Amino acid sequence: MKKVLFFIESLAGGGAEKVLTDIICNLNSEKFDVTVCTITDEDIYQKKVAKACKYVTFLNKKEYRAGGVKKVLFWLKMKFIYMFPSAMVYRLFVHEKYDVEIAFVEGFATKFIAASLNKKSKKVAWVHTDMQKNTYADSYYKSIRQHRSIYKNYQKIVCVSQSVRNAFQKKFGIWDNISVQYNPVDECKIRRMSKEKCSLVKTRKLLLGTVGRLENQKGCRRLLECIKEVRSQSKEFEVWIIGDGSQRKELQKYIDKNNLVDTVTLVGFQENPYKYLKCCDAFICSSYVEGFSTAATESLILGKPIFTVKCAGMEELIGDSKCGKIVENTDENLTELISDLVNKRYDLKRYQEAALKRGEKFKLQYRIVEIENLLSDL
Repeated sequence: MKKVLFFIESLAGGGAEKVLTDIICNLNSEKFDVTVCTITDEDIYQKKVAKACKYVTFLNKKEYRAGGVKKVLFWLKMKFIYMFPSAMVYRLFVHEKYDVEIAFVEGFATKFIAASLNKKSKKVAWVHTDMQKNTYADSYYKSIRQHRSIYKNYQKIVCVSQSVRNAFQKKFGIWDNISVQYNPVDECKIRRMSKEKCSLVKTRKLLLGTVGRLENQKGCRRLLECIKEVRSQSKEFEVWIIGDGSQRKELQKYIDKNNLVDTVTLVGFQENPYKYLKCCDAFICSSYVEGFSTAATESLILGKPIFTVKCAGMEELIGDSKCGKIVENTDENLTELISDLVNKRYDLKRYQEAALKRGEKFKLQYRIVEIENLLSDL
């Protein structure tokens, strides 16, 4: 049995965390002895992961909540983890030997696993975003040259889409040992959960939905600005934004200030977003950067066409089918896209039929077998 370590900073409610959870819950436990390691605990997907494999964490949030000396020690440990050499941190916190060690996101996780003291392990870096456009991971390194050198420690680099791979290669000039692995989605679970009763009721003729973290990368603020402009022309639509994040208060304030309360609903994070998506007529994506959108993939499975600005993975996701529309990634194009939907310039029924057909292409069993083969071959 092969021992595999997945390292990710947290199991909060982001796309990469959800993808990891789906992988862990479906890997063959007779072939792989899996451990998931995080820096902090008590996050959204922790319980699911802990049921499926061994789960370990560097820091326990109950120490932070205890206050006093324990809270101070918690923050000192946190600073140590991020400020001291990763090899030193690895020596202190990782006590087992693994056959495969996987950095499941860019940035710190990639830096940490590259510093592994286990010279015999095979190391895998999982890349979830267009690293040319989304440059947050660069902040963990002194220079692009150092960032590039970190990836030289990996035997395998996995990108979640062809466009993510292309961006990675252009940025770092690394061409070898790179593969594309599309994210797994559990289509049976999605359809089953979508049948649950939704607490919200559709009130307008057209309902657009989107799912994602409420962070700048997802373009939620500009989505609201575009909605405001379209709403001045027509009020016969509404938008549900499913997810949570650091921008929630700011977004709600904008909604209140601009009288969008009866048009836009911040639904918040939902363990079952599918019952909400099921009510929608289409999925709208306003992201500045993506890798291969899990939420958009899940929408196709529910027969919801994708109307999106151009970002990594969307052309591969939609393919040659007529299950969606991609426009250039500008505020003007996004506004026009929403306006065209509201003013019925698209035959939504035809798009929905195409989306349902396209969704059949994304089956969990295919993706899991591919990932198991990837791990077995290392």
